[in-house]
Amino acid sequence: MKIIRRKAIITESSSKEIPKTPIALKYSKKLYEFCIQNAEIYIQTRMNDPDLEKEMKLGFEKFLECLDAYLDFYDRKLSEHEEIDMIFHIYGGVTLKFGSIMRATNKFHKKPIFSNIAVEMNADEIFEYTSDNGVCFAQVLLITEIIMNYEEPMHLALVQWYDFTSSVNPYLYECPLLEKTNIFNLIEIEAINDIIHIIPRFIDNNEFLVNKFLF
Repeated sequence: MKIIRRKAIITESSSKEIPKTPIALKYSKKLYEFCIQNAEIYIQTRMNDPDLEKEMKLGFEKFLECLDAYLDFYDRKLSEHEEIDMIFHIYGGVTLKFGSIMRATNKFHKKPIFSNIAVEMNADEIFEYTSDNGVCFAQVLLITEIIMNYEEPMHLALVQWYDFTSSVNPYLYECPLLEKTNIFNLIEIEAINDIIHIIPRFIDNNEFLVNKFLF
């Protein structure tokens, strides 16, 4: 699977302007808040928290790297923002455009939940990625709103991508057979199609099925 470029999942245009979310997103409880100036120390503190689930720790571990890559696509540099206010809000959930609630939290009814999602790829690049009829799959590790001076907030999700386990036999029982990759991105929440149900296959620690019969 090629590294997912940001332009493959932007739903607006190929403009180098950071996309503006056209609708007001409804977030659930704010879990964390920190600024760019203390981001590294704050993130390290969170990663050392023994009560934090491995998914959220991984999200924090990849956060600054993914943010730098995201800004770089728009010809920005993370270092350019270190002297201005950049505030990060991390939320436990957000309502998507079709009404589904996407979650990334240690405790939802006393259990951790990190939603799996479907992302429709840009039609111009659909053949560059292994997909299920133009749809790729990922797990959400963090949900964030980024606020900068004099700019509209950015509404993003940090995701870990799935890929097909095999190009020869990509389906099992008519469902995509997937594995988690080591590819991480920040993507616009507006680009997310819906929540999906992915179940692990217990015969393999990194093999999953998209349960198409539940949605």
